[in-house]
Amino acid sequence: MDLVYDLLVATHLIGVSLLVGTFLVQLRARLGFRFSLLLLGASIQLVSGAALYGLQIAYDDPNHMRLGIKSLVAVVVFAVSLAGFLRQRGMQATRAGLVATADGGIARVAGGQGIVGVVDDSRLKPLFHVAGGLSVVNLLVATLWR
Repeated sequence: MDLVYDLLVATHLIGVSLLVGTFLVQLRARLGFRFSLLLLGASIQLVSGAALYGLQIAYDDPNHMRLGIKSLVAVVVFAVSLAGFLRQRGMQATRAGLVATADGGIARVAGGQGIVGVVDDSRLKPLFHVAGGLSVVNLLVATLWR
């Protein structure tokens, strides 16, 4: 069981490294935010965190207050990352002149500018900073609260 726990901890650390690493690398960026990496890291954090919480309940007496706060922050990071990812994808589709049809398909609209370079997603900067900043807060709660 120790091996499973250690693998889950390693997976959890990979998730936090995706979140915090992406945030720190793109902290001063104006365009081209990588919400896909944030979303992947947040997903890994939620799944591995829930599994670690379950193992701690089964074999230990965890600090429920700390883990509850960490879980709440992780859910907010996931929601903000998902919102940013979906908005960014919508902006890219609009720039390409694509729209979703009622039957779930995609149709090309006349007058689309085509995909040239990076889409101006500077309006997504606050979402990126909220997700990244809360990831750092979550990391600090995990390491400093004993």
